[in-house]
Amino acid sequence: MLFCASGIVLMCCMDATAKALGADLTTFQVVFLRYLGSAIWLTLWIVLTGASWPKRTDLGRQAQRAALLVVTATMFFYAVTHLPLAVVAALGMTAPVYVTLLGAIFFHEKIGPTAWLALGLGAAGSATIIFAGQTSSFGAIEGNALAWAAALLAPLTYAIVVALLKHHSSREDPAAMTMGQSLLAAIFVSPLALGAWPAITLEIAGLGTLIGLLGAVGFLLLINGLRRVPVSVFAVLDYTALIWAGLLGFFFFSEIPGPQLWLGGSLIIAACVLNSRRAAAPQPAS
Repeated sequence: MLFCASGIVLMCCMDATAKALGADLTTFQVVFLRYLGSAIWLTLWIVLTGASWPKRTDLGRQAQRAALLVVTATMFFYAVTHLPLAVVAALGMTAPVYVTLLGAIFFHEKIGPTAWLALGLGAAGSATIIFAGQTSSFGAIEGNALAWAAALLAPLTYAIVVALLKHHSSREDPAAMTMGQSLLAAIFVSPLALGAWPAITLEIAGLGTLIGLLGAVGFLLLINGLRRVPVSVFAVLDYTALIWAGLLGFFFFSEIPGPQLWLGGSLIIAACVLNSRRAAAPQPAS
């Protein structure tokens, strides 16, 4: 449980680091630093621990995940740069609900009343966060509309990544899996990160080093934690990300979440709880 809890904290800190870097770098440059840094740190980990290296036979699967990770990270980092951390974290919790919807669309899985209720609660929670408390009309969203769209779409592509990870995890070593996909993601995004870079100050260099380290260590902690605790326990721990994001946003970016965030976040968490209970329930024999 400690591994999972620590991994969640580190991933939240990584998001805060991305937000800080977004003040000086483009989103593509932040994504490039995140994955290149993770690849370098994980290479060091493999050398020191003797863990498995990525295999050529896994290249195709890693390329699939890397492409989706670039899209996901680009949208997520763009969102956290322009929106409060806690808001993006709350909308990010809709990923498990998206997994249910994707299962119905692509794998023809049956969606029962509980699943429809979870989907409805997730949609209601997202709408509450986006529209409630706006000072203008319902249709006019405060802030960067593109950032809101990115915050809503990032969990969808992340859900696809999670589905691929579940499918591929039995075939690849965790460190090799993470290192390979991180290196490929850095290669994929590098042409988009070739624009004008600012003068590299000590702050930018430090944050650029930190974001890769947090991403690498956080992901390894999550993978190792999932091996030791039930998925239902991890799901409950994952909800603490909203609290950590709120605290990081408050202390480092002076962000004060409004009541609509906690109301919408509660609806999204309720949707995730229903969804996890539905998934854990024994399926009737066919």
